[in-house]
Amino acid sequence: MENSPAQTLPWSVYKKISFRFAFIFFLLFIVLLDWSVNPVFEYFYYEVYLAAFLNDVISWIGSHLFHISYTIISPYDGQHNDRTYVYLLYFTMAAIAAMGTIVWSVLDRKRINYETLYYWLTVIIRYYLAFTLFLFALEKFFKMQFPDLGLFTLTESVGNLTPMDLAWAFFGYSYGYNFFIGIAETAALLLLFRRTMVVGALLTLGTLLNVMMVNFNYDVHAKMYPTALFVMTFFLLLPFMNRLFKFFFTHQSTSLPPIHAPVFKRRWMQISMPVVKFLFIGCSLIFWVKSYFRYKHRNDQREISRTQSGMFGVFDVESFVVNKDTLSSKNPVRWNQIIMGGERDGIRLQGDSIAYMFVSSERKELLMYPSQQHLSVNEQMIFSEYGYEESTYLKVDSILVARQVLHPFQFEVSDAAVLNLRGKIRNDSVFITGRRRPVETKDFRLIKNGFHWITE
Repeated sequence: MENSPAQTLPWSVYKKISFRFAFIFFLLFIVLLDWSVNPVFEYFYYEVYLAAFLNDVISWIGSHLFHISYTIISPYDGQHNDRTYVYLLYFTMAAIAAMGTIVWSVLDRKRINYETLYYWLTVIIRYYLAFTLFLFALEKFFKMQFPDLGLFTLTESVGNLTPMDLAWAFFGYSYGYNFFIGIAETAALLLLFRRTMVVGALLTLGTLLNVMMVNFNYDVHAKMYPTALFVMTFFLLLPFMNRLFKFFFTHQSTSLPPIHAPVFKRRWMQISMPVVKFLFIGCSLIFWVKSYFRYKHRNDQREISRTQSGMFGVFDVESFVVNKDTLSSKNPVRWNQIIMGGERDGIRLQGDSIAYMFVSSERKELLMYPSQQHLSVNEQMIFSEYGYEESTYLKVDSILVARQVLHPFQFEVSDAAVLNLRGKIRNDSVFITGRRRPVETKDFRLIKNGFHWITE
């Protein structure tokens, strides 16, 4: 490769130190925190035991440096929750980046600049941001992130919704607005090309700022992740900030400097690189779109199967028998309502108390658990004990049932209206009868109100 003339300009000490830190931190972020975007990283995460190694490191840092006594829950594939694990991982990455910057600065103190390395870092960030935002756009186009409102949300009072539930209901109501958000996130694909990188970064910056405002103000469980993506996008715009400021605020004529890629001396490389680039982009986008079509189809088929099996609707509990004793409607242990189908399954108890469940129409089985936190902690304990092998994933439910974390029920629906559940909660035998309420999603005012040009 040849160097362009601009690469002879020296960098200041502060610029070189800042670049070294950013280089290490951003690469660690992409590899360690958001590995699920890339199947190669996903392979290393599980098959090369990177997940187990990271869990050991994070657990040690949490217990020894921060004296955390509770179980630290590691994220699963594609999850960006602001859990203790994630904050400790940010701390670890920042510490490694700081130490790496010191070592790098000592060993490479005579370096004039890092123009070539900076270019390749921006390429990695541009591709990472473009593909990540495009995946989020597909979540909107296929309405996977914000699904249609189901019976649980529609029958819940607004006052009992969490701020995140309220936000999800707002976004889930309208496919048109989902499509609009998806278009905005698709604009990140402009980052893939040098000519459109700046406008793509400006649009992506605005999109991510909106995501941050929603997540921070509605207590969405992923606040740091969009913030990190925002910082990475801002990093891409740093060399152009003075010119952008002149253009927007001073009315002075200016132009953006071209982004010079390293020049390959060999002609076959000059020809093959654009071909490889377009093939890589095209194949990646087609692969993800096809994957979402399959995913959407499986979800739709699952909902159809559940509806046909009778496991859909709002069931008011008429009798709740524990060890042959019928509990009164005021008993805090008693279930009052079972809601199945749509974006969320759930069980309503007394007041605003709820429980959760997994439903399998094929096995005619319902697995109830009282707390998301309790379930996650016990899942973490199982993976720590048995490892992250595929065999562990296949038997995790049976282990949770044996440890009385999940409570199994077998069900049957008779007369298309009566639900019978028979199972155990801890060591107690439980028999539940519920009657389907004659209500469907299309019956609610929110759903049937529709769109009106004239609102008199």
